[in-house]
Amino acid sequence: MSGSGSNARKLLEYVPPDRAEAAYQIRLILSDNPVSNYRRIAEEHGVSAELNDIYEFFALPHPPARLSPEDRGKMKDRPRRERFDRRIDRILRRYGVRLVALAGYDWVVAPFLCSNYVVLNVHPGDLRVRDEAGRRRYIGLGWIPTAKAILDHRSFVHATTHLVTAQLDGGPIARVSRAVPIELPQGGDPASLLPEGAGLKDVMRAVRNGGEPRLAESRLVVHSQEIQERLKRLGDWIEFPRSLDGVAVLMGSHRLSRDAEGGFLLDGEAVQDQFLQQGEE
Repeated sequence: MSGSGSNARKLLEYVPPDRAEAAYQIRLILSDNPVSNYRRIAEEHGVSAELNDIYEFFALPHPPARLSPEDRGKMKDRPRRERFDRRIDRILRRYGVRLVALAGYDWVVAPFLCSNYVVLNVHPGDLRVRDEAGRRRYIGLGWIPTAKAILDHRSFVHATTHLVTAQLDGGPIARVSRAVPIELPQGGDPASLLPEGAGLKDVMRAVRNGGEPRLAESRLVVHSQEIQERLKRLGDWIEFPRSLDGVAVLMGSHRLSRDAEGGFLLDGEAVQDQFLQQGEE
């Protein structure tokens, strides 16, 4: 986890409706961010806590108001990022971890971690939706999937849990949350939430780089963030614990495995999307 840890709390508090306890046991809360809530949450729940400080590793100021293009270049350097994730691997091995939950973790994880562990993520968008080229339409971090859905004139947003692969937001879908309505300001047209003359990419760039407030604090960003908070309560907090428990059950019964290329198999066959929801009404 990297921030407030609300998803981590829900994983720690979860009790399945049909059993006395979850099929997973949380051994460790690991954070990249020294000012996150990771240690407080771990102490409250009696689990171990570890820090792998990404800002210290890359010699960046913390907390950075905005990362400069030069800093972003450092963090995108693949060999250096892999060395950072090798430290994660060493920590996880010390605790005997087999299953990892990305509970509000701000960074893409290295492919070798995706291959060495079963990693589960909760994503603030509906990963079932694809564009004309067959690619998942609502990928991206934070408020961005919601903003895309708003500009596509969608009526609802969904949270998606999925197994993590080296492809960004590309792994098999475990569960999709209930629909959370997109409620625009009265009489609002989605395009009117964009600043005049700007597109979504302009707004994303301004938010990322600390650009002009007209873009970075636009109505599209503010409204998307408000909807995302509702989606967290009605989607993430419900489906993420259920999904982690479901994956742990499959691992415990040896039904979930990996093929020679690192792909996921369920009962010896390639895992299909919504593999934890099949058969539900």
